[in-house]
Amino acid sequence: MRRINHGLRIFIIWLVASVIADILVGILPIPSPVGSTQAFGEHQTLYMLFYVGMPIFVFVWVFLLYSLIVFRHRPGEEVVERESPPDSTPVLLLWAGFSFTVVLFLAGWGTFTLKEITQANGPHPLVVQVIGQQWQWTFRYPSYGAMETKSLEVPVSTPIRFDITSLDVVHSFWIYDYDIKEDAVPGVVNHAYFDARYTGSSTARGKNWVTCNELCGLWHGWMRSRLAVVSKPAFASWAANQERFERSTGVLQKLPKYSDTYFPPPVSPPAPQDQSP
Repeated sequence: MRRINHGLRIFIIWLVASVIADILVGILPIPSPVGSTQAFGEHQTLYMLFYVGMPIFVFVWVFLLYSLIVFRHRPGEEVVERESPPDSTPVLLLWAGFSFTVVLFLAGWGTFTLKEITQANGPHPLVVQVIGQQWQWTFRYPSYGAMETKSLEVPVSTPIRFDITSLDVVHSFWIYDYDIKEDAVPGVVNHAYFDARYTGSSTARGKNWVTCNELCGLWHGWMRSRLAVVSKPAFASWAANQERFERSTGVLQKLPKYSDTYFPPPVSPPAPQDQSP
């Protein structure tokens, strides 16, 4: 009886199934908003992960199902013990080399496509300070007298740098529809860059929100602020009016002096030898 080449069978089934799966990846929508220029790198990386990972996922399932169907024990079939198992070293080396190549490729891809998140689009970005605290976000605009607001308003097609910090615990500044995310850490300032591609205060999924993506306590799920992306003239008018209002009402004078962080440094207790009785 002619010997069946199971390896060739598995390869053909895997190749056909992988091509179909990758075609479906390109056709079916993957949730990945690209509302900002910074989101393109993440969008490309996400799709590349699917394109590279799908053949591996398909191979595991093809090999598993093929083995269960073809090599299952059938009633009345005599069990034949093999004298010695085949040497699996070549297969292990091939799999290790393949895994190393995939990981190296994805690391290189991410290095070059995710750099937009940490790089400004222009030499003079608009700076907006993002302050997280249980359980709300506030935003200060140093270019406009360091005024502070509870909602985030930014101009479209303008390079923006977010200086992100926290007053109490670790939060995570997240704008889903524009694919911007960065941790807010007490005593630390982190930077994220943003350049909105279109205006609006809502999307097909509802209102634009700045949310917290780090579990930060009881009301973490309600820690969100409104986001509005407006035209450049509308933003300039809004910012000027807001600064004028806060200055006339004395709000600016009551705010703490503008700083990168507002978290007080730890106070170390005096050493025992320095304590007097």
